[in-house]
Formats: sequence, C-alpha cells, structure tokens
Amino acid sequence: MIESATYDIAVSFAEEQRAVVDEVVEACRQRGLTVLEGNDLPQAQVRFFVPFVSTVDDLTVNGDEHVLPVLTGEAPESSAYLRADEGLVDALVSRVEAAETAGQDRVAVADVAATVEHPPPPATPEPPAPPALRALAEQFAAASPGRDLSGTLHLGDTTIAVRVERSGDTVYAVEASDDTVNFVVLGGSADVLSTLYQRIEDMLTA
Repeated sequence: MIESATYDIAVSFAEEQRAVVDEVVEACRQRGLTVLEGNDLPQAQVRFFVPFVSTVDDLTVNGDEHVLPVLTGEAPESSAYLRADEGLVDALVSRVEAAETAGQDRVAVADVAATVEHPPPPATPEPPAPPALRALAEQFAAASPGRDLSGTLHLGDTTIAVRVERSGDTVYAVEASDDTVNFVVLGGSADVLSTLYQRIEDMLTA
C-alpha cells in the first residue's frame, strides 16, 4: 500500500493573491514547513488547510480546527482570522509545532477543504421593464374588458402579454414589445376591447 504524501499546511488562494501567497510559502519553507499549494493531491494528508481570502465574507469556516483562514485585506478587530502580515509565518510555524506536540492527526486535504464554504455569487438583478412597456401595462391593468369577460396581464423584461377570457376560453390576445404589437381576435366582437385597443394606439403614437 502506497502511503499518502504528508504536508504541514496546504494553501488555497485566488490568482490575484498569488504574489502575497508566494512570499508566505517561500518563508514557510525556509522555516522548515512542508507546503502543498492547492488541493491537486486530494489524498495528501495535512495538519492545516490555509485558505487566503480578501474579506471575512469570502468564505464560511464551520469550526474545523484544521482550517486556518488568512485575510489579505482589512479585518475587523474581533476577527479570529490570521492576517497576511509580518507575523503570519511565525503564527503558522507555532500552530504546526503545537499540533505536532499535541499529536494532532493530519487529515486529507480534500476532506478539510470541503468544510470551507464559499458563498454563491450575488444574483444578477433582472433589468426593469422599459418605461413605455410598464406604462402600457398599467393602462391594461386599469382598463375593464367587460362584465362577462376576465383578463390576465404578464409584464416581462421586454414584452407584455394580455389575455382576455370568457368562461375560461381565450377570446382576445395582445402581445406588445418595444417595436411590435400583436392583437388577435379569437372570437366575439373586437368592439368589446375598443378601449384597450385605443390605449395601445395612443401609447404608440405618443
């Protein structure tokens, strides 16, 4: 059976942090620590997993004693994260030595890395509907299609769609976008929707 490679620390970082991390890694090696960069060897055994992050919001550490997060940006005074400053290498060496003295077991780098959660990227907000379409939708919403008819309105990013029904059956359908209006009469008389149709004409010629 081939034994897994062992390291004192494994570092993880974003590409823009490479210059800072390279200096720290070199200094750690000069102090006698063995360092694995990244988790390319998922079965490698490490004493500590050291992710470098810009802010405390960049990841969530779930209380794993094998994780030593390092902040490269400004940190709140109460932060328990290590700082990427002149005292970082000393702190890492001290933690490794203390772990060796206490007989702390190493863990697979893939397992400990999995305990660190990176927040999902913020959702991109949907663009608001163009003002003309929103105004047109408001016109439809304010219009009454008739006592025996019911209507539904959908306002999307680039279109609005109106459907008028009688007893559950579609009678009229209107779809309008930035440059196109489709008006379909599926039954009955178009006179019932003359008010709505006139509002469309008014919007397009305004």
